[in-house]
Amino acid sequence: MSKPQNGEPGSPAGVPTADDPEVMFQVPGPTVSFSRLHYSVMESNGLCHKRGPEKHILKDVSGIMRPGMNAIMGPTGSGKTSLLDVIAGRKDPAGLKLGQVLVDGKMVDSDLRLMSAYVVQDDILMGTLSVRENLLFSVNLRLDPRHYSTADKQRRVDSIIEDLGLQDCAHTKIGTEFLRGVSGGERKRCSIGMELITSPSLLFLDEPTTGLDSNTANHIITLLQRLSRRGKTIIFSIHQPRYSIFSRFDHLTLMHRGELVYAGAAEKALSYFTDLGY
Repeated sequence: MSKPQNGEPGSPAGVPTADDPEVMFQVPGPTVSFSRLHYSVMESNGLCHKRGPEKHILKDVSGIMRPGMNAIMGPTGSGKTSLLDVIAGRKDPAGLKLGQVLVDGKMVDSDLRLMSAYVVQDDILMGTLSVRENLLFSVNLRLDPRHYSTADKQRRVDSIIEDLGLQDCAHTKIGTEFLRGVSGGERKRCSIGMELITSPSLLFLDEPTTGLDSNTANHIITLLQRLSRRGKTIIFSIHQPRYSIFSRFDHLTLMHRGELVYAGAAEKALSYFTDLGY
């Protein structure tokens, strides 16, 4: 396998990157770096849950992700979601055989985790509650009542609803198998809003466009790009995006069978592989 390309976040399709001077951040997002990550799990042979051979998920993966749109791509089984989860601290630490993850040059601890949020692939929302009620539930769980009044929490929810364009469906129930509710795109935006309650500067998302139609997927990526231009470090896994979505990425990490194939400016990926003869 060719040596992975490393570089700085680029500027796809004329969109300013996180490093461009014309992008004015409200709050500078953190820089996430990881070096020589080796992650493995013990496989079960299915007989009385006996342990089988060790399966290597990540093999010597290193990289750096700055404020902006950081995509982790790769086919099914490439390790992209595992890499996302290791960086986010959601994997069993016993599986990390080697390597470390740093945020702004510091080891990840409980304080640093407070600056981050994670949006899972399958939306975890209460279908019998409205969009606004789901957000209120999240804000009441996450914001300390000793520091935030009821009015503060209401304003926070109002701000997120407006910011994510959820005004028209704010009082519509999310929906269940037996109850018609909001659209797939509105569900995804509500899920993102639930994680924005604490104003995280670092946002992780596992395949945020999976299961969405092309127009809705574009809206979600546009939303994430807008958040990134406010200074947030957005890190997400994604599977086979269209060019209209790919062109929004600042930085690309490409995985294959647990190994790093490319890490650098998304706009330079095509020329890199062309030069290699692909």
